[in-house]
Amino acid sequence: MSNLSLRLISGSLYVVIMVAAVVYGNPFFVGLVGLIAFFSINELAVLAKKEGTQNLFGLPFLLGGIIVYLNVSESKTLEWFHYLAAFVGQWLCVFIIFYFFKAKQKVQFVASVFYTWLPLAALGFWYTQANESQVEYLLFFLIAIWLYDSMAYTVGRWIGKTPIFPKVSPKKTIEGAVGGAIITVVVMFFANQYWLKLPENVFLLAFVVVFFGTFGDFVESYLKRKLGIKDSGTLIPGHGGILDRVDSILLAVLPYILIIILF
Repeated sequence: MSNLSLRLISGSLYVVIMVAAVVYGNPFFVGLVGLIAFFSINELAVLAKKEGTQNLFGLPFLLGGIIVYLNVSESKTLEWFHYLAAFVGQWLCVFIIFYFFKAKQKVQFVASVFYTWLPLAALGFWYTQANESQVEYLLFFLIAIWLYDSMAYTVGRWIGKTPIFPKVSPKKTIEGAVGGAIITVVVMFFANQYWLKLPENVFLLAFVVVFFGTFGDFVESYLKRKLGIKDSGTLIPGHGGILDRVDSILLAVLPYILIIILF
């Protein structure tokens, strides 16, 4: 089987599982989020060469389990300022990842773990505790992320000439980003008009998804470039690790949730 066929099959299966979990709701969705947290943090532990059993499986199991337990137990409802605190904390982790990568390896590992865990935990809480339209809003978010990733790659290969951050990811271009963003916003406008039926101005959230999703992709690209690796793992055939699939989601989900709650 060719690598392209493998990518298409595994990528399609990933999308089907994600969409099915969103549509069928809990416990399927929160269980999936817990699994994503487990595999993501496990990949970080492997990349950081935390080879002990408690590092490879204890911490991922603990943090993934916390997401599932707190949602299943119907813990206290989070307010907007809790999500804001998580957003600020995640960007503090980004700062640590970029400026303390080699000088403080343990600090960098902890920052990477919480950079990954905070948005996944917030996503689980928000989905469980939202009163209405969370399915439609989450489908809007996921489709916008996947569409932008695909269109930015396609447009970039077609007309891309100017790298955004050449030292981090030389293949990602300004032309690809702009073209992908325009296509995504237009498509999401019509998808909302004729399918999701959210408030009319919700298509503007596609700009938020595109902007923060792009930076999320660069954060993981930076980590992999510093480590001298191509993929974060081998969990998804043809695509690499789970972090390679959720990198754009991680930095975009908290501002997306905040804007929905506030406005």
